[in-house]
Amino acid sequence: MLKYIISFFLCLLCAGAIAQTACPTGVTAGSAQCLPDSDSSSGAARPTGEWIKTWGAIATASNGDIGSSTGKFSEQEAEENALRLCSNLGNSDCKIMITYKNQCVAVVKAAEGRTGGKVVTGGGEEKAKSEALRQCKKSSGAECSVVGVDCSKPYFKKY
Repeated sequence: MLKYIISFFLCLLCAGAIAQTACPTGVTAGSAQCLPDSDSSSGAARPTGEWIKTWGAIATASNGDIGSSTGKFSEQEAEENALRLCSNLGNSDCKIMITYKNQCVAVVKAAEGRTGGKVVTGGGEEKAKSEALRQCKKSSGAECSVVGVDCSKPYFKKY
């Protein structure tokens, strides 16, 4: 009887050891494809921080002056900064033209004597610039030039 009890406990010990292996999906524990668990394989790595999306804004005056703000943590902060930069150029009629978050913006102007300047946002500098130039050329019927391109890039905040 003692022999059966010892055999039973040995089987239980072996079952626990087999359950402690790291096996690929569909592979039986104990197979040569299984590896022993290690303390370091306790799941996904803990994140070290988070990405925070930032805001940008462009303010313009009637004479064509521009105030551009980027990398701000709130829409209001971006707009206030753009208005201040535009006003610092001596303008009293600055207005927000566009506000954007985690994107790039391109400002283009039409050829001399033409109308059709554009402000366009996009996922990257080149995308925003090419789309703004395309829209400007379509509306003005002439070549356009880039006044400026800026991006509101995300900020990594460590925990």
